[in-house]
Parts: sequence; C-alpha cells; structure tokens
Amino acid sequence: MNDEAEFIALIDLVYAAALEGNLWPSVLAKLADVVGTMQAIIATMDRRANTFDSISRRTYPELDASYKSYWAFHNPLWINSGTQPVGKLYSFDTLMDRQDFAKTPIFNEWWKKADYGFAMLAANLMSENNVSALICMVNDPKHEAPTPRQIRLFEAAIRHIVRAVRIHRQLWTSDLGHDTTPERFENIRQAAIMVDAVGHTLYANTAARALLDAGDGLVIKSGCLASKDGPFRLQQLIASCAPGVGPLRGPFGGQFEVRRGLNRAPLKVAVTPMRPKTPVVEIPWLGLRAPVAMVTVVDPEIDRAILTRGLHRRFNLTAAEARLAAEIVKGDGREAAARRRGISVATARAQLSSIFEKTGTHRQAELVPLLLDIADKGATECWDS
Repeated sequence: MNDEAEFIALIDLVYAAALEGNLWPSVLAKLADVVGTMQAIIATMDRRANTFDSISRRTYPELDASYKSYWAFHNPLWINSGTQPVGKLYSFDTLMDRQDFAKTPIFNEWWKKADYGFAMLAANLMSENNVSALICMVNDPKHEAPTPRQIRLFEAAIRHIVRAVRIHRQLWTSDLGHDTTPERFENIRQAAIMVDAVGHTLYANTAARALLDAGDGLVIKSGCLASKDGPFRLQQLIASCAPGVGPLRGPFGGQFEVRRGLNRAPLKVAVTPMRPKTPVVEIPWLGLRAPVAMVTVVDPEIDRAILTRGLHRRFNLTAAEARLAAEIVKGDGREAAARRRGISVATARAQLSSIFEKTGTHRQAELVPLLLDIADKGATECWDS
C-alpha cells in the first residue's frame, strides 16, 4: 500500500477505536508503522489521584513499571508539556533544551535504557479536571530529528486522534449515567466525593474540595481518600461497593464517624454504592476510571455555625443565645444542651426564656421545628452563595 492508502487505513482504525476501546493498542502499532517510528505512546497523568498510566507500541516491563511508579512524576518534560494547547504538534526541543535534559536523572537512568532519542513529536489529547493525556512518537538515538515525512503524517493524524479520544470519553461517560455527572455532584449540598474501587478521588464538589484542602478529618493520602483517624474503615466501605461485592459477601457501603480531637464534633461520613446504567471498562491510560461509590460528609460544626448566623440575623439573638439554640435543636433537652455549652442549667433557662420571647414560641416543642426549618433554609442559602 502507498502512503495515502496506509494513512486512510490508520484513520479508519482511529475512529473504530473511538467505539471499541480495545483497539487503541492497534492504533499505536499502525501509527508507528505509517509514520515510520520506533515507539508510539498514549500516556495520561491523573493528578486527582496522583497516578500515571500509558499504553505503547513497544513494551519494556521493568522500564514501564519504574516509569509509572516513579519517573513519570520526576520527568520535566511532563511539566512543560502541560502548557501546550490540545491538538497542537510540538517537538522535544519545544519543551526543553537537549543539553539540560541530558543532565537529568531520568535521562541517564531511564531514557537511555529505553533507547530513546531526542527525535520526538507529541500532542496533547485532552486536559480537564486535573487529568491530562498526550500521544507521542519517539525515534531511536540514531535520528537527530523527526523527518519532514514523519512531521507531515503525524500532524495529519493528530486531529483525528484528538477527535476520536473526545468521542470515546463522551461515550464512556454517557454509559455511566446522569447520577455520576459533575453537575449533579455540585448540586449536592453537603461535601460529596466520587471515588473508584481503591479510593482514588474522581470528582469532589465545592464543599468537598474545601474540606480536603483544610485537611480537617479527611485527606488525600498516596492518591486515595483517607480519614486522619485511621483509613481502614473508609477503605473497607469503599471496596465493598466494587462490582462483584454484595450484601452476601459483607457490607455494602455504610456510615461511620471521623474523630477530630478534643471538643470537636466528629464528621459524619456515608459511603453509598454507585452503579452505571451499563457495565463499563476502565481505561486508565485515558483517565477513565469507573466510580464505585459516593462519599458524602456532614460537618455538624458547619451546620451549627450556619444555624447560629441565621438565628442572629432573623431574631437578633445574642451570640450566646444562638449557640444554645443550636444545641437545643438536637432535641435532647435543656440540661444536655447546657452541659455541651458548659453553662449552668439556670443560665440556660434564662437564655431559653429570651429565645422564646424573640422567636415568638412558648416551649421547646414549638422551638425545635422552627430551628430545623431555619437550619435547612440557611444551609441552602449558604450553598447557593
């Protein structure tokens, strides 16, 4: 076949891979043959979970394993490639000076062992939600630069490959169903985190990102969601939501509390299984990891703070009265509320009388429903803002 016929066959295979994910390795083999290069790679850096994955035409098991576990995170080319627009062709020299790269540990301890040269061409395939993917071709060290023919054919193929990857990701996401879309997660009032079977964070809504950034109870550890007072309970509940695990084999999601130290209210954590409409296959080298669970977190301290602010604005309660009312809403009586506030029962009685007068209520049975309504509306307003 001539160059044109070979190229057409490559593009046909590219769009077939958009529908059949197992064809992507064949795409790389065909691309390498058409362009005339030693190596072709699709690689993805998933910064949500601090993981790297790839597929390639040629594989070197030991080198591949060391790159995925270590060198990918110590490769200056990855950092520099992130500034390139999706679909734009770039070369090695676009990213870094060759002499500077030759001084790096990755060049001397990995690059040369892989028999890679500096004659490299690449393009970013996608970059969104802290996931970036690229495709590249690499010649052996005997070639100083890609040939004009390689540049022409690789650049012509890139726009089709970018489009096919976008189609593939869209189809894959649609198979998951509406319940897993980021838009739905942002509409959840409490902190909500979507995770895969090992706890990698796939998406966190605004409230969850604030919680994780603060490191207050839940954290990201080694790329996985963990609780600061011990990760095992959370990991067990997440793992129980994976396909093939059900009630007959143990727990199926569940709830627990995360302790946060003396005089701190624990976080209330719920792990709920997620099931796509149809079975999906993970494609980690395109950043496509199947969600298995939704982790939601309620912080009672935030809820009480919202209620306290709402009571002050609406009824002009003093700070002390508002804090007592926030404890009264738990419904276990004046004495228990006073004990948690660290005040005497007599002081609580006096503050409660003032609360009744300002809110227009006469007893706790009337006050508690009013407080619950204000707490719910206040949380909604806080979330909307």
